[in-house]
Amino acid sequence: MRESIVQIYLLLFRIFYRIFCLLPLRPVTLFWVTYGDNVKPINDALLTEFPKEKRYLVYDKKFVKNPEAWSTEYALPYRRLRFIRLAYLLATSKHLFIDNYIGEYSVAPVRPGTKRIQLWHAAGTLKKFGLTSSRSLMVPKHVLRRFKRVYQRYGDFIVPGEACAKQFMEPHDLPRTVFKTLGVPRTDYWFNEQHQTVKKQLSDIYVKPKRRILLYAPTYREYNGMEGQTVRQLEQLTDQGWTILVKLHPTVRSMFTHQKAHVHFVTDEYSINDYLLITDVLVTDYSSIPFESCLLGVPTVLYTPDIDTYRQIPGIIDSYPDPLPVTCTDQFEFMLNWVNSDTALQESRMAMEKFKTTWYTEQPGQATRRIVDHYYRKVR
Repeated sequence: MRESIVQIYLLLFRIFYRIFCLLPLRPVTLFWVTYGDNVKPINDALLTEFPKEKRYLVYDKKFVKNPEAWSTEYALPYRRLRFIRLAYLLATSKHLFIDNYIGEYSVAPVRPGTKRIQLWHAAGTLKKFGLTSSRSLMVPKHVLRRFKRVYQRYGDFIVPGEACAKQFMEPHDLPRTVFKTLGVPRTDYWFNEQHQTVKKQLSDIYVKPKRRILLYAPTYREYNGMEGQTVRQLEQLTDQGWTILVKLHPTVRSMFTHQKAHVHFVTDEYSINDYLLITDVLVTDYSSIPFESCLLGVPTVLYTPDIDTYRQIPGIIDSYPDPLPVTCTDQFEFMLNWVNSDTALQESRMAMEKFKTTWYTEQPGQATRRIVDHYYRKVR
């Protein structure tokens, strides 16, 4: 039943998209985003450097909480019932930036004279996704063909470097030629004065004398995970001079209500990249965060007590935890000792510093500049 509804929706979208393709293109940049944080720096740069460029925003209101901050001429919360408007925007906008899978692409071939850019919401992966995920093995062949049509219409796929491009090729069934090693825009502010303000604000709230910061940031699970048990285990570190910041997925965070001194369930007022600025140790699992936090040299351990389950749904890459040079364990006592070992932390810090030089082809901190130059100034 659900698949029939999807097919009807896509049929209607295709009809209107084809009609609107008969209209002239407009000098508009359309940002069609789920999360937005890797795309907003492009929007902000266009606002200041190309003020005559019209900017429209289509966003997922579950994740983009402050669309007004984009200062676009037009902002539209995504809803399928607005398919006529969506088809018009997609068909007539000259530049289009996305950060996730857009199902409508399956019935919307790239129009000549337009440019599509995929600014994927992760700088690498430890879990299987796209065509390599366990879910892809359970869908009908016609659905897989639809997935592939979407991927083939992403346009340019922006990645941090050559290694990431190779990692993303198979899940999307894409050739190396579509990947552009221009960087990760949302990390740019770490390398300019902007981050100092954010760092001071968070330091004033969480950084205390003789205490270090541990950030626990597990990835989203499609099943009831062990986040609650892990948080309770981490609480014992508060007696050893650690302050625990817990950054949970929004759909999970509401389930946690217990409180303890020096344990903070942080909100979305600040991004995960903001909290990394004050982090002494990162504890995560299958998340892509370390592919970015390596730029800050944050010591990292992957704690995976449910690894056997996660291997099944959605699946983890065969080389896990490679390519990351991190410690991985499903034993809490081992992780506890690792966190409290200054030697282990220093070794991890040095390994992450070295890793960033292999994962990022271009100099970090200038991704937004490179992307704007490439697509609006035709520099490269």
